[in-house]
Amino acid sequence: MFRTLRKPLKPKEIKKRRLEAQLERLQADEEILKLPVNPDLDRNVELMKKLFGDSSDFVIRQFHFGASKEIRVVLVFVDGLVDRNSISDSVLKPFVLRTLEQDGSEVLPANPYDLIVHWLVTFYSVKEEKEIGKLLDLVLSGFAALFIDGSEKALAVEVKGWPSRSVEEPKAEAFARGPREGFTETIRYNTALLRRRIKTPRLRFDMMSIGRFTKTDVCVAYIDGLVNPALVTEVKNRLESIDTDGVLESGYLEDFIKDNYKTLFSLLDRTERPDKVAAALLEGRAAIIVDTTPFALIVPAVFSEFLQSPEDYYEGNDYIRPIRWLALIFTVTLPSLYVALTTFHQEMIPTGLALSMAAGREGVPFPAVIEALMMEVTFDLLREAGTRMPRSIGQALGVVGALVLGQAAVAAGIVSPFMVIVVALTAVASFLVPNYSASLTIRFLRYPFLLLAGSFGLVGIFWGLVFLLLHLASLRSFGVPYLYPLAPAVPREWQDVFWRSPWWKMDQRPLLSRSPNERRQAPAQRPEPDRRPGDGDEGDAGG
Repeated sequence: MFRTLRKPLKPKEIKKRRLEAQLERLQADEEILKLPVNPDLDRNVELMKKLFGDSSDFVIRQFHFGASKEIRVVLVFVDGLVDRNSISDSVLKPFVLRTLEQDGSEVLPANPYDLIVHWLVTFYSVKEEKEIGKLLDLVLSGFAALFIDGSEKALAVEVKGWPSRSVEEPKAEAFARGPREGFTETIRYNTALLRRRIKTPRLRFDMMSIGRFTKTDVCVAYIDGLVNPALVTEVKNRLESIDTDGVLESGYLEDFIKDNYKTLFSLLDRTERPDKVAAALLEGRAAIIVDTTPFALIVPAVFSEFLQSPEDYYEGNDYIRPIRWLALIFTVTLPSLYVALTTFHQEMIPTGLALSMAAGREGVPFPAVIEALMMEVTFDLLREAGTRMPRSIGQALGVVGALVLGQAAVAAGIVSPFMVIVVALTAVASFLVPNYSASLTIRFLRYPFLLLAGSFGLVGIFWGLVFLLLHLASLRSFGVPYLYPLAPAVPREWQDVFWRSPWWKMDQRPLLSRSPNERRQAPAQRPEPDRRPGDGDEGDAGG
């Protein structure tokens, strides 16, 4: 019968409800991101709360500033992405000390923004932002946002402090000689490793952000004056054209920017070694460094580089590189040659060897091609299992498993002893390819060549090689022929393909980079022993 009297709302509560009503009309996050920073501090705080929701790692720290604490300031950051000591020492502590030192006689300006940015925030990296969206990106990148009541600008203080792995020896690229430092998952550590090796202001790091949700930092590294400007422009254009939800590893970018997506061959070189990237930059090429991954991409890349190792340039005797080319041929063709000879071309095998092979195959119920396929799949399974297991167990599994299974298969009459030898030699040869991505593709090629050998013999192998070479010759890596300098043939560049010439002889940069500065060192630096005056005369007199 009687209406209950409602308690009148306080002014703060009325203001809060008005803000909530305004925020309800901004349903999409995209609308909020386009809004400018508002002089009303409460509105800015409510906008940030609406964006982050009830996330537990989102922190809002509100405090007052001034002798009579008349100025309100709000600090916003994401816990886990910032260094708490930096926030305490460089942001909060100066405000507290300034407030305690005031005796009430100091008159603060109407807008204390200038006082705060120039006197109180003592961190080395501070950015001014007027847009909520840009400020949000900085907060998610390890910055702390400082909102000041009455100001249309906010401060973003760089206080990054997320957990990171220290610089360690590269795990995926084993080597005997050379630097033991490898890239990490933090992009600034990686750029510092390159800057440490290339001490020139011409070394450039152009940053961009890719991914609608991840907003991953991507860096294009090059040396101004050595790189072809057209290459840098093309790399940036391909990266900026990527529109995807996220980039979690450099392999995401590789699929978007490589010239031919239908090929199995890697058209970009991947590495986690800073010395290899530095060497590529000095040749006039560019590198793509991605945050959250230790693997960098080098562009352009050619096929012959996948058979090279950085330690080739540190050792004086480079006889191992021709062996790698021989191992490449063995890996692709050895099992298929064995199948073709034993199935179609027995007359090409010496008589004594043919009798031994026939005796070994006696009782084997499968044709040679099925026998080879079974053994190749078995060895690949063992190799993959050894890779996924802990390092100490995986190595033992690969060796012991191959020996036990091979011996058991021969004893059971499933495969012949010669087939085990051929497959084992092929597996060992495949490990000589230094690049992991290239070795995967080369190992895969064994299977189509086995099928061709089992169906058509040596003729099938020949046509398989022809189609393989035609495919490789048709590939490009950022406009550079994939088989360069073999096709097109550039004999001058062969001094660093099948073997490595001495450093004093390689005085020009590779032509594939099209560098505006072709010469990388002074010519005629061949070491010559000093000839003392009279040495030649004494020799002639003695003669």
